[in-house]
Amino acid sequence: MSVFVPLGMPRFEDGADHGPQPGRGTGNTAYLLINPPVTDPTTAYHSIPYLVGAARAAGHTEYACVDANLDAFTYLADPARFGAALTAARALRAEIEARAGAPRRHDEIRYRQALAAEGLTATSARDAIRVFQDPEDFYHPPTYAQAVAVTSRWWELIALEMPPGTADGFSMRVKSAVNLCSTADLSDPEVPAAVARPFEGYFADEFVPKLRERPWAVVGLSVNYTSQLPVALRMARLIRTVLPGAVIVFGGTEVGDVVKYADDPAAVWRVFQDADLIVPGEGESALIGILDAVGNGAVRGGDAFEGIGGVMTRHRPDPVIAYGSVATLDTPAYDVWDWDRYWSPEPVILYSPTRGCYWNKCTFCDYGLNTDRPTSPSRERPVDAVLQDLREVSRYGRTLYFAVDAMSPRYLRTLAAALAASSLDLRWSAELRLERTFPKRAVGELLAASGCVAVSFGYESGSQRVLDLIDKGVRIDAVPDVLAELARNGIAAQMMGFTGFPTETREEALETYEFLQHHEKLWTTAGIGLFALTPGSIVAKDPGRFGIELLPLSASDDIRRYVPWRDRRTGEVHWPESEDPRVPREHSAGFRRTSFDRPFVGGIDAAHTLLYHARFGRGLLPETPEGAARDEEPRVRLVGEPVVTIPFASVEGLTGVDDLMAQVSRRSRAQLDTTSGGYGEWLDGTGTARPGACGVLVLAHGDLVEVPAGVDFGADNAMTRALRLMLATQARA
Repeated sequence: MSVFVPLGMPRFEDGADHGPQPGRGTGNTAYLLINPPVTDPTTAYHSIPYLVGAARAAGHTEYACVDANLDAFTYLADPARFGAALTAARALRAEIEARAGAPRRHDEIRYRQALAAEGLTATSARDAIRVFQDPEDFYHPPTYAQAVAVTSRWWELIALEMPPGTADGFSMRVKSAVNLCSTADLSDPEVPAAVARPFEGYFADEFVPKLRERPWAVVGLSVNYTSQLPVALRMARLIRTVLPGAVIVFGGTEVGDVVKYADDPAAVWRVFQDADLIVPGEGESALIGILDAVGNGAVRGGDAFEGIGGVMTRHRPDPVIAYGSVATLDTPAYDVWDWDRYWSPEPVILYSPTRGCYWNKCTFCDYGLNTDRPTSPSRERPVDAVLQDLREVSRYGRTLYFAVDAMSPRYLRTLAAALAASSLDLRWSAELRLERTFPKRAVGELLAASGCVAVSFGYESGSQRVLDLIDKGVRIDAVPDVLAELARNGIAAQMMGFTGFPTETREEALETYEFLQHHEKLWTTAGIGLFALTPGSIVAKDPGRFGIELLPLSASDDIRRYVPWRDRRTGEVHWPESEDPRVPREHSAGFRRTSFDRPFVGGIDAAHTLLYHARFGRGLLPETPEGAARDEEPRVRLVGEPVVTIPFASVEGLTGVDDLMAQVSRRSRAQLDTTSGGYGEWLDGTGTARPGACGVLVLAHGDLVEVPAGVDFGADNAMTRALRLMLATQARA
């Protein structure tokens, strides 16, 4: 059973006086590490266990860890609070309906979102979490779908309290009415506070009181996704208020991206204005150095932190890139979390036997605090040390995701053989490269014997010419044999690709989809996105080689997360988009085994997907009497599908988030202001709704469908059920 160390209850390892160590402080430095919202609540990210494991081995044993992401959603799911959110949504609709004159665009966006409250009860969120945690209901797809539907509706209610367009499931849009590519937005305390508004109750009732329970000397915020950044900035402001003397440290992949992509190095410190130190790369040795310095008397604002590798200060703003050895790392401290609280029936644990990429040549790639290569250099942990780590991991769970960029074929085979020969009974998944030697070396059989249940592949493109431009080192005609080798051994394959690479033709884009169509029996899940050019990639550093020229971003976007570009041959200008307009819908549809995205079943690299593979095999969903048929009724109903009459001629006539995102795209392309202040006039403008009346069917996942006039959907009979089904099918098509 795992041991949870809640905030304000520090862990003391053995109480022994270890005495001063050379170059070290004379005692432990009490520190607190925080995982901020918003991110995946189904499992825990592995950064904090790695940090604690290293610091604990170095003698720093007074610490606490808080998963504020999990805690905040647990807080909001309480029936009293969730019920209050439903009441507030209904009151908002009534207030907008009662206003004289036409509603504003912002009102119309919120009105549509508020309809998500219909069909929910005060216990819906709590009961959905219970389904995710239940070892039987979780694996019953119709019941599981009810829980996912609740979370989809829940996010619409959370979005009511955020600037419009910001929320996007358990993530956030990089650009909406708040621009997370803008240091102006991120450095204005009111903007992160507006994004974090749904969590203010949790901050006031639980987070801030716990901060006051102990005068922590060091507080670290681990920010690994862009969706965590604005809330983390708000939390840092609270921490600074409550603990004015604490050394506040920001670290994580997203922090590294801000440092890497910001045009003005000084702007980084305006964004992280409440931070004393920034760790833009790997953090284990940096954290130990910080704790040692504080133990030796260092205080915030002093110069004692200047010599610590991998640490940025205001006096030393240039990032120091530190690539640590994974061979000598201490075992991650997975006991810092209470694994039973996460939204899964059993833990799925992230572990990294390697770091970096052994190939490290792909011309589109730009990951981490890299320099002249697409990502960090490859480093491998000795397999004996990995097995020792995994024995510790197995105390908390038996399902793992190897969070790696790519393992070399030699290392993969060595690790798999060691796992197969060990007494560990683990199930695992990882992202691997499509190595043509898999069939020749019977790697599928070895992986299956080691406990592998699913593998993710970046096949990138179905065109060999494009793959050669990417420098993928893969022959597309060899890929089916690799997939067949895995399929023969019951291992699921997840295929990930993209269209829109420079000079790609429409025919080549279609080949990427057609490859999946031709080999649909060899893979289980797939995702095809649209290429977005990032400034650290080889393509951006050598655009002429790829037949493109780089274009300027909007002046608002001074965190250059992407770069617009022009094809020199066609003159076509490319900006990041959600879909490739060259690809017909019949090509892009039909690749999903479920309609869910991360972090749910069918989502790319999701914990729930891994658990379903471990239970049902490479098919993902149950097809035998062991599980439920797909048309079976749910065991519990958590969400209804009511028909609501609204005082507008058409629900589709109301301004929606899609309309806002069209404005975001237009303003970006026109080099107009895309900070939060740039949308005030548009949002305050008169909306597009027309007075009248119409019925709206609120589907389980929150989709809104207008219903034919004159049909009494209050009656439950064969005709209304058939009509509901038809409308739902049309809405999802």
